[in-house]
Amino acid sequence: MEKIIQQTIDQIRKTHGLAGGIMVAVKDGKVLAKECFGEADIQTHRPVTPKTYFQIASCSKAFTTMVAGQLCEEGLMTWDTPVKQLMPDFCMMDKYAEEHVTPRDMGCHRTGLCRHDVMRTFVREDRADLVRRIAYFPPAYSFREKYSYQNQMYVALGYLCERLTGKTWEELLKEKIGDPLGMDMCFRGVDCMAGKDAALPYAQTKGQLYEVPEVVGKASNPCGGLYTNLDSLERWVRMLCNGGELDGARIISKEGLEELIKPNVCTPGKSAHPAELQKSYGLAWITAVYKGHRIAFHSGSTDGFNSMVGFFPELNAGFALSVNTVDTPAYNAFKYLLCDMILGEVEDSYQFILDEFNKISFAPNYTEEEKADLPISEEEANRRFCGDYYNPGYGTLHFDYHEGKLRLLYGLMDQPFNRVGDSKFVGFQVLDTRTFKAFFNQDSNLVMEWSDAPCPIHFEKMA
Repeated sequence: MEKIIQQTIDQIRKTHGLAGGIMVAVKDGKVLAKECFGEADIQTHRPVTPKTYFQIASCSKAFTTMVAGQLCEEGLMTWDTPVKQLMPDFCMMDKYAEEHVTPRDMGCHRTGLCRHDVMRTFVREDRADLVRRIAYFPPAYSFREKYSYQNQMYVALGYLCERLTGKTWEELLKEKIGDPLGMDMCFRGVDCMAGKDAALPYAQTKGQLYEVPEVVGKASNPCGGLYTNLDSLERWVRMLCNGGELDGARIISKEGLEELIKPNVCTPGKSAHPAELQKSYGLAWITAVYKGHRIAFHSGSTDGFNSMVGFFPELNAGFALSVNTVDTPAYNAFKYLLCDMILGEVEDSYQFILDEFNKISFAPNYTEEEKADLPISEEEANRRFCGDYYNPGYGTLHFDYHEGKLRLLYGLMDQPFNRVGDSKFVGFQVLDTRTFKAFFNQDSNLVMEWSDAPCPIHFEKMA
């Protein structure tokens, strides 16, 4: 087994670069594989260990729904109680959705909202404020029309748990999951990772690694702010495989765990592996059938980290992995390698997963018109475009002029834009592979669009 793991690591490093990572697979209480590889810090050559913290990003969502499931069992809520009854000040722009949205809708991404992740670079510390701003997000779809991945609703779900208990999301995770399971947990924006055995975040271009700024801010932790390590992920997976209990500590009932992985809404798109079919979304778990076996899994991606956690409910088996390098095919390749290890069907090579990844374009999705780069003078930029623009959900965007480009300053963002028309500009954020479009209309106001939010956001020019 070590040979195929090392072969896959070498294949990924050769073409995409890979700083380090962790992985574990368990079945029937036994460890099939448990590996640390590479470096947590490529400058000092500090190695990855079983205690090295990795930021697991959206794999944190399953901890949020686990706590919510526990609160259901304690009688504080149900998955199908309208959130408005539990948290009366919760508001949405779609008033029907506001009255009827449930924790289940929040947890399976069918509220009608699309991603508004740009706003989370601005509201980084105040969770209540982040949830309050949901009231100003225009719906992209009708309520319960379709699956549409949405991080802020997970923040709202975590915040609901806080309101029902009087404890922070971070306190709930440690008290209800971390301490009973003996897991090491740290939280973005709460715990200082400097000086800890923590992996640094890296990205790669043509296989060359470079360090990237770590995502900061505690406000959005319920959708992706947990740091943990290999030893702890092993215990998390063991509990999931064992129907919600580990070493005498019951985290959730078998029925409660099953509710988390029950399909609620179909998810679009095909899997990276042709043998993974019938994908749906439960509650922080994607459910599918892999080689004839039911599987629940979820990925996590943030600047510098990719993670994956999954389990086979009927096989008492599961896996977890994380790497501190993006963008690479590592988390998909290792996912299917570990799954096949559990099933006893390991392939001779996982190059075909790498080949599928190489078909993905991480370039701007510009039209031919938008590939233009028209000149703009500082005088014209200041007269027509520079200044502050306000939206009640997003707050204030600021545009200025720098080195021949219009530049957006917003929260942690410092994004240059190319001029592609008289009043139209486009920009491409490399790490998030997100395309921005800015339209300045005749009354000097602004309409912003970005590739993962298919609804225009209107901003008013401030005097």
